[in-house]
Amino acid sequence: MGQQRRLDLALALAARPHVLLLDEPTNHLSVSLVDELTEALRATDAAVVLATHDRQLRRDLRTWPHLELSPTAIPRPPTSPARS
Repeated sequence: MGQQRRLDLALALAARPHVLLLDEPTNHLSVSLVDELTEALRATDAAVVLATHDRQLRRDLRTWPHLELSPTAIPRPPTSPARS
């Protein structure tokens, strides 16, 4: 699993995308591979949207602009009026 994830990330970065969407990219990666991913993300010109719980990755990228989401920050659709 880790080797496939590493290949997928390498191919995505090699394609030089304008936007990179990553959802928990460090799952199944070793500590050294997380470090390599961090360096690759710092080197890319792409806009990066990253969802992660990885504390080390968050620390390494703490100077990046970020948006913290909470359940109250997510707009909810209006409720329909109750029927009589």
